[in-house]
Amino acid sequence: MRPLIPRNFPLTNNMKKSPHLHISLIITACIFLSSCDSPKLKPPREDSSHENQETTEGAGKVDREFARELAREFGREFAIEFARQMKDSSNPINLGFVKDINVTKSMEGILGGDGKVHPLLAHCSEDVLEFYHKHPDCFSISSIDNLPQNLNWQDGSEEHEFASPKAKKGGTWEVFMRDFPRTLRTIGPDANGAFRSYLLDYNVISLVHAHPNSDGYYPGLAKSWAVGRDGKTVYFRLDPQAKYSDGEKVKVSDFFFFFYFMRSKHIQAPWYNDFYGKDKFEKVTLYDEETLSITFYKAKPDVVERVSIRAKPEHFYEELDGEFLSKYQWNPEPTTGAYVALPENVDKGKSVTLVRQKDWWADEKRFFRYRFNPDKIKVSVVRDYNKAFEIFLKGGVDMFGLAKTEFWYDKLPDTHKLVQNGYLSKVTFFNQTPPPSYALRINSQKPPFDNLNIRIGFHHAMNFDMVLEKIFRGDFVRMNTVADGYGARSHPTLKARKFSIEKALEHFAKADFKERGGDGILVNSKGERLSIELLTGYRHFEDVLVVLKEQAKKAGLELKLKVLEPTAAWKAANEKNHQVIFSAFNSFVELFPRFWEPYHSDNAYQEVGDSKFEEDGSLKPNLTTKVSTNNFTQTAVREIDHLINKYRNEEDLGKITKMAHQLSQMIHDHAVWVPAWKKPWLRIGHWNWVKFPEDWGPKETRDYEEFQVFWIDEVEKDKILKAMDAGVSVTEQPTVVIYDNYKNN
Repeated sequence: MRPLIPRNFPLTNNMKKSPHLHISLIITACIFLSSCDSPKLKPPREDSSHENQETTEGAGKVDREFARELAREFGREFAIEFARQMKDSSNPINLGFVKDINVTKSMEGILGGDGKVHPLLAHCSEDVLEFYHKHPDCFSISSIDNLPQNLNWQDGSEEHEFASPKAKKGGTWEVFMRDFPRTLRTIGPDANGAFRSYLLDYNVISLVHAHPNSDGYYPGLAKSWAVGRDGKTVYFRLDPQAKYSDGEKVKVSDFFFFFYFMRSKHIQAPWYNDFYGKDKFEKVTLYDEETLSITFYKAKPDVVERVSIRAKPEHFYEELDGEFLSKYQWNPEPTTGAYVALPENVDKGKSVTLVRQKDWWADEKRFFRYRFNPDKIKVSVVRDYNKAFEIFLKGGVDMFGLAKTEFWYDKLPDTHKLVQNGYLSKVTFFNQTPPPSYALRINSQKPPFDNLNIRIGFHHAMNFDMVLEKIFRGDFVRMNTVADGYGARSHPTLKARKFSIEKALEHFAKADFKERGGDGILVNSKGERLSIELLTGYRHFEDVLVVLKEQAKKAGLELKLKVLEPTAAWKAANEKNHQVIFSAFNSFVELFPRFWEPYHSDNAYQEVGDSKFEEDGSLKPNLTTKVSTNNFTQTAVREIDHLINKYRNEEDLGKITKMAHQLSQMIHDHAVWVPAWKKPWLRIGHWNWVKFPEDWGPKETRDYEEFQVFWIDEVEKDKILKAMDAGVSVTEQPTVVIYDNYKNN
């Protein structure tokens, strides 16, 4: 990034004594601010042009060409500084125009007491500083002396470590993904794929982290933290050793930059633009090189977790402009996590290998020292799930998810020789994390689903009871609401609609689909068949969809299955080009569920708030679809919006709970979300050279990979491979393990 021009340009006596030069320079500032843009600055600026500036009476004419020459010579930074100094001087010149162009406000909190750019921001580029100038209510710099007294600082010292001191560093962890990533960015189009977790979710360090087995937190980039008296401001002290993979130190200003980055339209990620907007995160304040605070918009019971953001390496991003996507497509940003993706370790279309940093800053830190153990993580592309399983049985993949019952019971039964001989383990982890939301998500704005009766009929035509019995053998249970797994915040009595041919036909008839054609599919009075395209990127669940398709025919509904590669399916859904998509979202380990992202109309259309509704609550015509959001159902209901707004602003947990129930009911009534199943556990198979801590089984985890507590035992691997060659056992008992510490009764 290009550094700023110093803002301490001195005023000479001649300048102070010469009214003509004095005024020329002032007007220079004005002209430059109003007509000259920095070539580096890409985002549009607010218009601050003024044709007729007031001057001291009798000052005479100003040579505007001379003024422009001075502007070009000294630049914008001198002009602003000169105007500021003139404002503070005793010279009786009318500087009303300075107020007009909002210089004083833009400088507030950004300049130090001497008028220079604050040292904490001295490295910032012009466009970044410009952003901070324009949002003084969001970005503030204060003195450490202004830090509230008597804060109750926490450092996680009362929490226990959950990784094992027996862990060994080294080896390569072999895993697979079903589609090659289309980018190494972690944000923007195509970034929300399966590979993102290796780059970001399970790797990058946040300010603090929620402990997997308690309700507490442990330190990350912050060595300590404290909640302010307002209940919505969290203060952090950075670990002075925290640094990025390129060796640069994590700066407090990187958290300023995080919000600048996330709010940028250039990243083409509307969800992040909104989520990290000023309506959600009220203020970021820097106090010194190690201290900052983040103020949430409301005092939430779990405010520490909600404001625990990641650092963004400002030094890595030269500028944010229209070329952002292409510029960083295959150029991953430096990370605070243990693993880095290097360009030379990307084999396009085949694999990506992540390498563990040898000098990782958190290597000896409590809560991290026994984690992130393999030297390398090799993620290979295996598009077919069954093929991946075959590779796993040959030792080419270290772990394999066995959630599908056909793998657990049939393809890798307890009697399998690899299990009996102690080469492989079958493991069940029980936990109490809100389950992934497997569901059929209906695009309510795509015909015929713009009709409520069609949506309700569709619910009744989906025979998930047969799926649970026939395919999952009773191991899975039906989800009931959009907020299952959140304790008291989950609706206590609401149930998913049951498969019923009679009820399906009843609702289809109300939508004018009354007669069956020769193939048994319902036809309306216009001769249109009741035919729906069902999209998914989950090829390994195609058997589930086949059952649903066959059963739907009984209710006169044709399902046309469209099974794509995961990335292609997500792209179609992000662009809102689907009728129905079968998908799952990981839930957040939080006290209460989120509704705004998937069900608020601001994530369905570009138009904001109630402006998209008629007086009677119906949608206005010709609205502009908002893409790349999590509102896959295109839900846009004014009453739901209003309750979500209240829900987001509520601080009392009791009222939050009540409104969560109400929202679950309203979304159920809107019938855009057909719940599929949930499982109270994770099931995996792994080779026994992969080791886990004794008595492992976290209370809250979304994936067996999430906390990276396992390690590769190279000695054990050599032993097992030799035993396999010899055809001998390495154990007297089959290794079938159940971690049921957190099994719900």
